[in-house]
Order: sequence, then C-alpha cells, then structure tokens
Amino acid sequence: MPSWGKSGELTQQEVDLMARFVQHEPPQPPEYGLPEIKGSWKVIVPVSQRPTKKMNDFNIDNIFAVTLRDSGEVALIDGDTKKIINIIKTGYAVHISRLSHSGRYVYTIGRDARIDLIDLYMEKPERVAEIKVGLEARSVETSKYKGYEDKYAIAGSYWPPQYTIMDGATLEPLKVVSTRGMTVDTQEFHPERAWQRSWPRTSTRSSSST
Repeated sequence: MPSWGKSGELTQQEVDLMARFVQHEPPQPPEYGLPEIKGSWKVIVPVSQRPTKKMNDFNIDNIFAVTLRDSGEVALIDGDTKKIINIIKTGYAVHISRLSHSGRYVYTIGRDARIDLIDLYMEKPERVAEIKVGLEARSVETSKYKGYEDKYAIAGSYWPPQYTIMDGATLEPLKVVSTRGMTVDTQEFHPERAWQRSWPRTSTRSSSST
C-alpha cells in the first residue's frame, strides 16, 4: 500500500486512527441464502427469444473478454481485427470470464459475486441473464461432462462460504451448499473455510487464494 503519511495524503493523526481501526475485530458479515440469491436473479432475454444460430460474423473462437475493473465492465474484443465488439456492464472487478462448453456463452463473475451471462450468438453479443450468489466471490464454471454439457453452472462464494448450482442457460439458482466445517489439523469448527487453518504459517500462499 502507498505510504499515506509520507505522501501527505493523510495526517499523522489520521494514520494513527486508521491503524487502530483496521486492528478491530471485524463484525460478522450478513448471510446470503437462497431467498436473497433468487431475489437477485434476472433473465434479461429468455431462452425462447435467443437466436437459434449465430447471428454475427465474429470468430467466437477468437474473442477476448477483457476486465475493465474499476468501471465494472467487460470489453469483448475481436481477436482477428482487435476491434471492440461491445462493452458490457457487469459486476465489480470481474475475476473470471469463463467460456461455456459450446463456446456460445461467456460467464463473468465479479468480486461482488455477481454473475453475468453473455450470449455470443446475438448480432451484438450482450447479457441475457444475471444473478448475485453472495457477497464476495471469484470463480464460476459450467458442467462439461458428456451428456451434461452446459446444463449446470456453479459458483463458489468466499462469503458466505458456500457454492451455488444454477441452470446453465438461465442462471436460475437450483441449490446452495455450505462449505463450513471442521479444520483439517485440529478438527475444530471454523465458520468460514476449513482449509484456511490447515496451511503452515510459513506457507507463501495467501488465505484468499482459491
């Protein structure tokens, strides 16, 4: 982090106040269960109204999804021409843009746990559904097992510590599963992720890694 005191951004008193603030025991964040998840779910373009074939000339095997972090957007870029296809409003600081098995859809997930489903078959690729699966998250994926290709989508949340299974084409939430449990080493209950306490203190891996 920047040296706020030396830079003059904060006074010594403000630095002292901030240092004491960050050492406070954080309050327990709120839960976010299936009712809240369902309440955030939006189908912008129903499956029945989506194209039945690709309606553009883009090479969807060569499209880049570039995160525009601070603006909460993703830029779709034509890899052949290097031109921007569309800039799409998404969750904040998209961490992953995941391609579906078929190559038709792009799933993005912001650090605010909002998932956006983008249809690359549309004349101008755009969002067709969105959902918020928690308060903080990092990744989303779709089913790729033979016979279940893109039938389901799954996203894990840092908070609450759980994962959500959704319909792959609409993002309808189907099931929420908690990942709270016992730690590996001392076998005591941990309200977040049990693996956090199992790592050695000398590990270089961050506790926020996936």
